[in-house]
Parts: sequence; structure tokens; C-alpha cells
Amino acid sequence: MKDEISLLLEFLGRCEPEVRGHGLTELSAERMALIERFIDGQCNDVERRELSEFLQLHPAWIRWIADRVQMSRELDEPSANQASTDTQLSA
Repeated sequence: MKDEISLLLEFLGRCEPEVRGHGLTELSAERMALIERFIDGQCNDVERRELSEFLQLHPAWIRWIADRVQMSRELDEPSANQASTDTQLSA
């Protein structure tokens, strides 16, 4: 068992740079602004293509963007639900 763990640790030590390279990296302010515009649905075709190319190189950001979109929708839902409730109460 001990040999198996040391073999695994040795393997992970050799693969560390490649594995680390696929994780989330720091974003520039410009890239972050582009992502925010994309989430808000305000990107043009060129910006969407640029973001698509970035996400192909850094797929870990796809999950992060999806979480942000879901969070923004959840924040919008209570106000939409409140508006429909107010309309029903008024009628």
C-alpha cells in the first residue's frame, strides 16, 4: 500500500505543471469586462468569438461563467416574482 501511495505522489509530482496550467488563471480587467458584458447579453459577434477562443484555451472558466449567469438569474427572479404577486394582488 505504501509503495502505491509513493508511486501516485511521484506521478502527481511529475504532472503538476500540466495539471496546474488547466485551472483558473487570473483575468485581466479587460477580459473580466468582456465576460461581464457576455453575461449581460451585451457582446457583439466579434467579442463572442474572442470569448469563445479564450474559453477553448481555458475551459475551467466555463463553469465559473455558468455559475455567474445562474446567480444573476436567481437575483432577478425574486423581483420578477414580486412584480407578478403585486399584479395579482391588485387585480
